[in-house]
Amino acid sequence: MMNILLLYISPGKTTEKISKALSDRFEADGHRVTRLNIGKPGSRTFKEVGSSIFYDMDLIGIGNPVFHLRVMHPLTEFLDQALPYAKPRFGAFLYLTYGGISSGRALLDLSNQLKKNNIPILGGFKVWAPHFYNRVEYPDIEARKTIDEFYSRIKESGYQPLEDEKTKRLFSYQTRKVNIAYHLANVIGNLRELPIQFDQDKCRGCNRCVNECPVGALTMQKIPVRDTSKCVYCYHCAAVCPHGAVICPTEKVADMVRTNKKLIGVENPQNAVYL
Repeated sequence: MMNILLLYISPGKTTEKISKALSDRFEADGHRVTRLNIGKPGSRTFKEVGSSIFYDMDLIGIGNPVFHLRVMHPLTEFLDQALPYAKPRFGAFLYLTYGGISSGRALLDLSNQLKKNNIPILGGFKVWAPHFYNRVEYPDIEARKTIDEFYSRIKESGYQPLEDEKTKRLFSYQTRKVNIAYHLANVIGNLRELPIQFDQDKCRGCNRCVNECPVGALTMQKIPVRDTSKCVYCYHCAAVCPHGAVICPTEKVADMVRTNKKLIGVENPQNAVYL
C-alpha cells in the first residue's frame, strides 16, 4: 500500500473531479490517497497547510487547470514554498485539465519546478475539460479512459521515474505551435478578462463566492469586493452564485474561446498520457 498525495487547484471544479476519479482508481487497489485542493479556504497558502502533509508520502500527483496556456500562479507560488519539504519515495506525476486551444507549456513548466527540487518525475497526462459555462457531465468517457490508461501504465512501470531527456521530450509536445499559440492566445486572453460586477439588490451576503474563490480574490463587505491583482478571471463566482448576483458576460467568454479555436486550432490529441 502506498500513501499518495494529490495536490491541485480547481476553479471550475473540473480538476477536482479528475482528482476524485484518479483517487478512486488508486484506492480501488488499496492505496491511501489524500486530496489537497489549495483553492479552498484554510488551504490556500503553504503556511496554512504546513509541511507535515508531505511526511511519509510515497507518491505525489500535481493537478493544474490550464489558464492562458500556463500553470495557475497560486499553484506555482504554493509549490515554490512546499516542494523543498516534499521527499516522496517514488517521485511525482503531473496532470492537466484544459478547455481552450492548448495545454501549452504547463506540463513542461511544472516538470522544471519539480526538477529544481530534485523530485523524480514519473510522467503525466492531460484531459480536455468543459468551460464553466458548459453544463455537461464530467469526467466524460474519454477523460476516464485517459485516467485508466495512465494508471495502468504507471503501475506497469513499477513507478519508475523518467530520465530527464525523456521528460523534456515528452512534455515539449507541439512546441512550435504552442509558441505561436502562446502569443496569439495571450492577446486574446487579455481581452477575455471581462468585467465582473456584483448586483447589490440581488446579493444576499451568503459568502458562497468568497468561500469558493480558488485564489482568495473576494472579500465580503456590503457586497463582494474583488482584488484584481489576485483574480484570474475564471468566473467561478458567477457559476456558483445561487442568487444571480454576479454580473459576467459569459456569452462573450464563449465567443472568445471560439475565436481562439478558429484562429489557432485545437491541440491534437486533446487527451494524452505521457510515460
